[in-house]
Amino acid sequence: MEKKTFVSICVIGLMLVSTGISVSATRMGNEKFYNTYDSQPLKKGVTNLTVQEAWDLLNGACSLEIPIDVRRNDEWNPERINTSIPENPRHYNLHLLQDPTLLEKFVSLYDGRDIIVYCKSGGRSWKAANLISDANFTGKIYNMVGGITEWIAQGLPTAPGGILNITVDDVKELCTDTANGIQNPIDVRYDYEWYSGFVDMPYPESTIWYTKPLLETHDGLEKFLRDFEGNEVIFYCKGGYRSLLSSYIVMGAEFNGTIYNMLGGITAWQAAGFPIRNNTAPDAPTINGPDKDSAGANITFEFSTSDSENDGICYMIDWGDGTNELTDLYAISETASIIHQWEEKGTYIITAKAVDFYGNESDNTTFSIKIPRNRATQSNILEWLFERFPNALQIFRYIFGL
Repeated sequence: MEKKTFVSICVIGLMLVSTGISVSATRMGNEKFYNTYDSQPLKKGVTNLTVQEAWDLLNGACSLEIPIDVRRNDEWNPERINTSIPENPRHYNLHLLQDPTLLEKFVSLYDGRDIIVYCKSGGRSWKAANLISDANFTGKIYNMVGGITEWIAQGLPTAPGGILNITVDDVKELCTDTANGIQNPIDVRYDYEWYSGFVDMPYPESTIWYTKPLLETHDGLEKFLRDFEGNEVIFYCKGGYRSLLSSYIVMGAEFNGTIYNMLGGITAWQAAGFPIRNNTAPDAPTINGPDKDSAGANITFEFSTSDSENDGICYMIDWGDGTNELTDLYAISETASIIHQWEEKGTYIITAKAVDFYGNESDNTTFSIKIPRNRATQSNILEWLFERFPNALQIFRYIFGL
């Protein structure tokens, strides 16, 4: 009996010791994990910083830093770090940055800014920071070591993610300066409300009309998710109710981006003295280019126009040879340089119109260009003739005194 008791005591003692070792090993493992990304090599332009350093930057008055949360939707929606606008966190999943096309989109939204990338503990943010650096991002990139886990451990504030309710003053601050990234105001009102006037934002943060009924259709919602994936969108309506419902629709569809709801809608916007406007068509474009060139040559034409609201502009071009082209969107101050070539000789009439951000079209402008026979083609004909009729070369020289 005494032997059995002794054995039992030994077994219990071993279990306690082993538990202590296990706890210690777990603690050491966590410490190792938190420190791993503090010592791993970082790409050029990436700097590690602690959560306290991040907090100090985001609450300082010296410059503007933008936190980028690269966690999954199910992590972002319940909780995020809590910092005030315009240094509030934006949501851009790591898996979006791993797609070259969407990584390029991220750079277009935040290039040249100072960004602080964070995740749960520091691993995914380390990967994301290096990906952004590899994409030739021109701003400063910080990786927040320890992530939101360490942020909470240090007693720093958090708030629910998901939908961020913001005031019209917040919207005005975000959408009149692209130094804080690019935000897309989304007007979800009915057509008669839209045509009576919408919030006035300068390009590229111009208001986009996307009604709530359209978001309630499968095709409309899918198109919205494709068009704005990874973007910051600000929903607004007349008073704030439809915009909140629209926000829930896209969040429920696993939208990968940052969702804001403008409290009080356009009613509060006007009450604050902020401008609204209607839209007018741009002026007919000016076309500059040669009036004569060769078949098969790459010929450059320049298109420009003016618009009373300074909206973004694209150009619809009929090249006169059966081909048509719709260009990318250009700022009103930019000149669009477009290359075209004609394969056959002839006189071609180029017809172009300017189309603004809202789809309003200008009058047409025409431009004529003459394309003679390609000299290379003429040379090929002569070579064929001389090969077929060798004596023709002597006759040719005699006639022209060569």
